[in-house]
Amino acid sequence: MKRTSVWLTAALTVCVLRAADSAQQKRDADETVLGAALHQEEVEGNLEKAIAAFKDFLARNPSDRALAAMAQFHIGLCYEKLGNAEAQKAYQQVLSTYAEQTEIASQARTRLAALLQSVAEAARAQASRLVFRKITIPGKISAGARLSSDGTRLAFASGGDIWVVNLHGEVAPEVAGATVRLTQGANATWTGLTWSGDGQWIAFNENKVPTRDMYVLPVSGGAPRKLSRAVPLWGGANWFLGLSPGGSRLAYSTGTEDGDFLQIVSVETGETMMRLANPDAIEPVFSPDDKRIAYVRLPAARLKEYRSEVRVVRLSDRSDVRVTETPWLTRSPAWSPDGSLLAFLVHPDKNEPSLEELWITPVLESGEGASEPTKIRLPRFASSIAGWTMNNEIGLLSPSPSRNAIYAVPLSGGKATQVTPNGDTFLPQWSPDGGRIYFRWGAGDIAFVPAAGGQVAVVPRSAQKVTEALPGGGNHISPDGRRIVFAGAQPGVEGVKLWTMPVTGGEPVRLPMNPDLNAWQPRWSPDGKWIAFESERDVPGERGLDENIFIVSSEGGEPRQLTNHTDCFCELEAWSPAGDSIAYACSDKTIRIIPIKGGEPRVVQEVDGLESHQGSLAWTPDGARLLYTAKGRIWTVSVAGGEATAISTGLDGDVLQFALSPDGQRIAFNVPSGQEPELWLMEDFLSLVKGRK
Repeated sequence: MKRTSVWLTAALTVCVLRAADSAQQKRDADETVLGAALHQEEVEGNLEKAIAAFKDFLARNPSDRALAAMAQFHIGLCYEKLGNAEAQKAYQQVLSTYAEQTEIASQARTRLAALLQSVAEAARAQASRLVFRKITIPGKISAGARLSSDGTRLAFASGGDIWVVNLHGEVAPEVAGATVRLTQGANATWTGLTWSGDGQWIAFNENKVPTRDMYVLPVSGGAPRKLSRAVPLWGGANWFLGLSPGGSRLAYSTGTEDGDFLQIVSVETGETMMRLANPDAIEPVFSPDDKRIAYVRLPAARLKEYRSEVRVVRLSDRSDVRVTETPWLTRSPAWSPDGSLLAFLVHPDKNEPSLEELWITPVLESGEGASEPTKIRLPRFASSIAGWTMNNEIGLLSPSPSRNAIYAVPLSGGKATQVTPNGDTFLPQWSPDGGRIYFRWGAGDIAFVPAAGGQVAVVPRSAQKVTEALPGGGNHISPDGRRIVFAGAQPGVEGVKLWTMPVTGGEPVRLPMNPDLNAWQPRWSPDGKWIAFESERDVPGERGLDENIFIVSSEGGEPRQLTNHTDCFCELEAWSPAGDSIAYACSDKTIRIIPIKGGEPRVVQEVDGLESHQGSLAWTPDGARLLYTAKGRIWTVSVAGGEATAISTGLDGDVLQFALSPDGQRIAFNVPSGQEPELWLMEDFLSLVKGRK
C-alpha cells in the first residue's frame, strides 16, 4: 500500500513538472510573438504589420493577462499613431477586459481621455466656423417635420392632422409665427411627410392598418387626394414618401417578398408610372431638376452589419449608382437647391450617437459623387434632415436635452423632491428598511442613493457583464435586505433571464429554471420564498405569443404559471402584503387580482390610458388600496374597485415607474423629460464643401 502511494506521488510530481514545463514553453512562445509585434511597432515602424501581429498574439489566447493587456494597449497606440479612430475602441477594450491590470488600464484611460478631448476640440473648432440657429416654435412639433424649399414654413403632424407654421414671426428672426391647421380628422402620421419643390403640395401617410393610404394635400386649401398603396403596408421603415418638384408624381416604398421597392405613381390618376428595381429602398427624394431620385438602401442584414448607403437613380434610363462609399449607417438625404450637392447623416459608431456627422458631397449628373464628401461633425444629435432651403440653410431636427431623475413625494401628494442627479435613472425600488432607493443606472448598472437623496453609488459587480433590462428589469430587494433580483441580459446571449446578487455587490448568479423562461419584472414574495415574474411564450395563431404571470421558488426550479390569458398581455405584478394574492395589469386596460393558490382573477378596475408596459403597480401596506400608472400620473384605487384618485407630484412630466416605500408614506418615481424635436438651421457651411463648383 505504501509502495503504491509512493508510486502515485512520483507520477503526480512528474505530471506537475511536465505541465509546468509546457506552460513555460507556451509563455516563452507568447513572449516571442509579442516581442516580434513590438519590434514591428517600435523599431521597424510598420504599424499595420504591428497591429496584425498584436492581434495574432491575442488570438493565441495567452494565459498571462498582463501580456494580453499590453498587446491590446499597443494596438491602441498603433491606431493612434495612424490617426485611426479605432484607437478609441482599442483603449476601451483594455478598460473593459483587463481592468484588473491597473497600471496598463491607467495608461489606456489616460490615452482614451486625451483622444476624446482631441475629438471634442476638433468638433468645437469646426462648429465654431458654422452657425447653428434654433427656431423657437410654440407648442410641440413632431418628428419627421419638414421645411418648405423656400425655408419659410415647416410642416408637421400633430393630433392626426397636418399643420404648417410660419418660421418668420414678428417677434424675432429665431421665433416662429402663426401655426395653421390644414386638415380636420385626417388621421395623419408624422412618418413620410414631404413637400413638393414648389411648396404647393404636401404628401402624408394615413395611420390606418393595414392600408395606410397616402394623401397629397394642396397647401392653399382643399381636400387631400387619396392614393392607395399597391401592397398593404405592415412595416414602418418603408413609410417614406417623396414628391416631385411640381407635385405631379409621388415616390414611395412598396413592400414585397423580395424587399422594399421604389414605386412612382401619378398624383392625378394614382396609376403606377414606374417601378425602380433596387430592393431595400427607402427615403426617396426627387432632385430639383426632376431627373433623379436619391434614396437610402437598407440591406436586409443591416441590423447585424449596421450599415446602409445613399444611392441616386437617374429616371431617364434607371441607372442606379452609389453616391459615396461608407461602411456605416447613413440616412436622411437632402438635395441642395441647384441639385449639385447631396447632404445626408452618417453614424460612424452605433454605440456613440454623439459621433454623428453630416456629409455633403458634390453629385455628378449620373448620380455619382464627384469628390470626397465634406464631413461636418454635428455638435448635437440630429434625428433627421428637415430640408435644404433656397437660402442654403440645412434644417436639422434635434431632440431637446433629456432630463431624467428619481423623485420622491408623500403618498398624499404634494411637491416632489429630487433625490438623484440627472442621468439615466429608471425602475426605482426601496430597500426593505426604507433607507435607500435602488434603481437602474446608466447602461444597465444597479445603483442606489439614500432615501433623502444624495450621490449615486453603483452596486459593484464582477467582470461578468449582466445588464439590467430596459424595460422590465425590475430590480427588487429581498425582504431580508440581502439579495437583489433583476431581469438581465448578457452581450451576445439571447434572452432576458432572472439573476440574483448580494446587495453589497459581487457575482450575479442566474436563477435556475426548468423550463428556462425569459423573464421580466421579478418581485419577491413578502416571505422571500417565491419570486413572481412575467414571461412570454409562443402560441399558435395570428397573435404569435402571449404574456402571463409566473411564480418560482427563490432558489429556482420549475416555474408555475399563475395566469392564463390569451387575449391580452400581463406585464406588471405586485404581491399583496399577506402574500396570498397578486395584482397585475394587462394590455386590455384592466387591473386584476388572482389568488396564489390559483383560481379565476377578479377585475378591480378598467383604466383608460393604463401603462401596462413600462409603468408600475403596488399595494399599500394595509392591503386596502392599489397604486398604478396611467396617462403619465400615479393613481390610487380601492382593491374593491371604485373611483380612482390621482396623486399630485407638482411636476409637468409623465411618470414612468414608481415604488411605494415599505411604510407606505412616500413614493419614489422617475419622470423623463426632454427629447422633444427642435428645429435648428445650419448656416454658412458652403465654404467648407470640397469640390463645389
